[in-house]
Amino acid sequence: MATDVRARRATAPLRSSAGPDRKRAARVADLIVEDVMALGWPVGAVLGHEAALLERYGVSRAVYREAVRLVENQQVARTRRGPGGGLVITEPTVDAVTEAVVLYLHRVDARLDEVVEARLVLEDMATRLAAERLDDDDEPVLQGFTHETETDLSDARALHLVVARASKNPALELFVDVLDEAAKLYSRRWKSVAKAVTAETAHAHAQIAEAVLAGDPDLAARRMRKHLEAEAAYMRRRHATRQLLPDGVVLGDASDAKLADTVARHITHYLVAAELQPGDLVGTEPELMEREAVSRAVLREAVRLLEHRGIARMRRGPGGGLYVVAPSPYAVTDVAAIYLARRGISLADLAEMRLGVEIALVRMASERADAQVLEEMRAALDREAESTREERAEVLHDLHAAVAKAAGSRALELVALVLIRLCRLYQIERLPMSRLKQIDMEIRRAHSGIARAIEAGEAPAAERRMRRHLAALGAVMRAGG
Repeated sequence: MATDVRARRATAPLRSSAGPDRKRAARVADLIVEDVMALGWPVGAVLGHEAALLERYGVSRAVYREAVRLVENQQVARTRRGPGGGLVITEPTVDAVTEAVVLYLHRVDARLDEVVEARLVLEDMATRLAAERLDDDDEPVLQGFTHETETDLSDARALHLVVARASKNPALELFVDVLDEAAKLYSRRWKSVAKAVTAETAHAHAQIAEAVLAGDPDLAARRMRKHLEAEAAYMRRRHATRQLLPDGVVLGDASDAKLADTVARHITHYLVAAELQPGDLVGTEPELMEREAVSRAVLREAVRLLEHRGIARMRRGPGGGLYVVAPSPYAVTDVAAIYLARRGISLADLAEMRLGVEIALVRMASERADAQVLEEMRAALDREAESTREERAEVLHDLHAAVAKAAGSRALELVALVLIRLCRLYQIERLPMSRLKQIDMEIRRAHSGIARAIEAGEAPAAERRMRRHLAALGAVMRAGG
């Protein structure tokens, strides 16, 4: 069936696009998030009724409802009908982040080695910070890992999560959890793998715990790296392990989902199982209504969800239908950034995380960047140079995104894009214009220097320049906050 569907491909691969209404809706969605954060994220409370919120945000009903679809997808709020209804504040979950990340990694054919590489960077950071920040609450939990007792499979990931929590950085805790979960999905028999190396894992965990408890970040990080590399090498040797994620792990079922969300999941399952590519036709509107046994209204709501998630887009008119779009990380970054905003990630946490992740990325980019991504970096610099003061906030992070792409590590690039999204959500483009003017030349000079070092393949120089730049930017963000 996949072959037949692929024969009905659009004339060019489709990409997610945002017209004026979509952009306004995205901005209103951000305002809703800001309002929810300002209230302290009171789950279950009603933010407001539609009429009141239309007046508050000053937009049309169509734009407002598009914004509501976005915040529903981000698990910020959901519309409740009837008496006592309105836009009700909801709770983002780590499961939603994991699902979005796994689906994205599957769609871009991210390899196991990329996930391992990201884990090495993040768990190095987490282990070092844990050794420096260990407190009285963490100690007894870590002590439990020092006895080298063989634990059941449900505990195989526990040490990694405990160390990440001890780092006291919510972003590290989230991505250690998510990428640890994603890594095991590359093996069809991960439970048997875990069982086969239980004793070795217990020994490695005990050594890591002892180093963290001793407050020795270098030793703890070396032991964590050795453990992760050994685990990855063992998985690669197994016939049941794949370099690409198998189709069956991509999406779970949500028992409490709305009908439109269930339909969106069914369609996503279908395009994954059929191995549809960007530009392939999923089906016409009548075909999809019949296939899913739903009304036009429900199908269109499901299509909106697929469009917001960057999976497919409806084309109207002759030759119309629902077409697969090229994978985009931005729907994932929204979900993850909103989850971290709910967790109350601080500007200090954000600056610390960006520094560690982007130093690793700029080193990789210096070693791996090809002609195409170097051209994308130059284009980002050109956009900065040509932008007006009012436009500057829109292009401020483009060079950082281009560097992340140049590194050739989609899992770690995704982490960087989440951090960039958080910067936009929190602070940087909302600095007073006078403050932006003060740092504008520094940013452009730093970006240009970083790009030159990457193009020359000078990793140490690129790292130094990125470190100085992010340290200065972090200071500005904290001062502005």
